[in-house]
Amino acid sequence: MPDFFVISKVIPLLLYPLPLILLLIFILSWWLNKKSLRWIIRILTLALWLFSTPWTAQQLSQWWETPRTSRASLPPFSDVAVVLGGLSDPSGSTTEHLEFNRAAERLTEAVALYREGRVGALLITSGSGDLLNQEDKEAPGLAAWARAMGVPDEAVFVESESRNTRENATHSLPIAEKQGFQSFLLVTSASHMPRSAAIFKKGGYTENGKTLTLWPVDTQQSPVRFPFNAVPDPGSLTTSQSVLREAVGYAVYWVQGYL
Repeated sequence: MPDFFVISKVIPLLLYPLPLILLLIFILSWWLNKKSLRWIIRILTLALWLFSTPWTAQQLSQWWETPRTSRASLPPFSDVAVVLGGLSDPSGSTTEHLEFNRAAERLTEAVALYREGRVGALLITSGSGDLLNQEDKEAPGLAAWARAMGVPDEAVFVESESRNTRENATHSLPIAEKQGFQSFLLVTSASHMPRSAAIFKKGGYTENGKTLTLWPVDTQQSPVRFPFNAVPDPGSLTTSQSVLREAVGYAVYWVQGYL
């Protein structure tokens, strides 16, 4: 008789909404009259199942993400950590509580590096990427959180007008140059780093003696193993979508000549 522990882990997987609904759609397709329609539904269902599995999310992440490195690989000291936004919800945050999302490591790692003496300051760059609400700027709230974690006011610089990654680079560089910063540590998610690194390098962060070191965080790779990595879940679908969005974004920026 199967062990109860195994049953308790396996059975609920198939009762979660995403795999259950996909299974039902696939099964019900056998009762459709038109053969062509049956196959279209089956193929689309299998495709959605595939992109929703931890296995696919893992493969896409490994293919696209900039690999994380150890602290030993960092320079002994960098003038400033450039922190890219997209890690909180300004509209849902208050002065007393910052609503982080899964990319919170962009800021928490930067603060940790400052407290370790590896960077001399933080330059937080993020305005509003919301098409319908340009008033909710992200950077001020992130800066307030960094100060609350012990980073002094004089070591926190804010750029809050940028709306995308290219503007992060073009708007933050004048602030950095005004402060005389020459060595930069770029902090963003591992899946966002390929595009960000290319943009910042082309945007002047490696010119005139400047150095740019990459510090990818927030990896989306998953430790889930077979057979559990073959069962779809919403988180894996989100990861697959995020990686593919970054790949498409990289291509669009390349076509525009921003990379």
